[in-house]
Amino acid sequence: MSEEPEADDATRRFTVRAQAYSQGRPGYPAALGELLHRRGLLRGGVADIGAGTGLFTRLLLEHGAAVDAVEPNDAMRAALEQGVVSLRLRVHAGTSEATGLPSASVGLVTAAQAAHWFDPQSSVREFRRVLTPGGWLLLVWNDWRGSSESDFTAAYSQIVARFTQNFPEQLSRLPDAELTVYFPAGHERLSFANPLALSRERLQALAESVSYLPQPGTPEHGDLTLALDTAFAAHVQGEAVTLDYRTHAYLGQPGKPLSALP
Repeated sequence: MSEEPEADDATRRFTVRAQAYSQGRPGYPAALGELLHRRGLLRGGVADIGAGTGLFTRLLLEHGAAVDAVEPNDAMRAALEQGVVSLRLRVHAGTSEATGLPSASVGLVTAAQAAHWFDPQSSVREFRRVLTPGGWLLLVWNDWRGSSESDFTAAYSQIVARFTQNFPEQLSRLPDAELTVYFPAGHERLSFANPLALSRERLQALAESVSYLPQPGTPEHGDLTLALDTAFAAHVQGEAVTLDYRTHAYLGQPGKPLSALP
């Protein structure tokens, strides 16, 4: 993010967005879950940090993982508990800095669409604590910027830029300096196509789920709704438009002992 809010502000801002988040946001490609399963990274249990409404949690469960989902926001966590049911799932109130999980309890820590809210140094200390020796960390983002930019994706980009101040090109990814904190020994970067078909209603829900766009009740929201409806009408095929998301994943091992971290 261009400006990092205090952690409690970051948590609270999603309280009114839980339903829109569940309805509008994209899931994650099966190919990523298959890769994690094939490499044996799901065998030792997974801590899914900042799990939100469970979009990435679902992928982990679908590919056989036992998951401890950690989410600080009450509304988001309630949506996760209501929407994702599995005997291999445990849901916890916690943060990236204080998960509440036992030490050396999981083989993989994941954070999907969440790590840009974390304090890197405090979070990597906690991840090192909950990981078993040789454990892995996976940071994941869905992002439509930098994609092939179909006509609708380009139109959506223009709308977002219009309604966002100081709109950066890659809002949802970490700067290299922060990635180095999480992955001091280096990391592997993975990328997957993840196009999202959107009905008119889902497009509006997607916009309402985004923290940097005007929300219902604000003066700008009506103008945003009109702009999205106009773009939808101009680019709809059948009953949907397609936003060209890609899933970007960063996989590595937090390579320093806790005592060596600043």
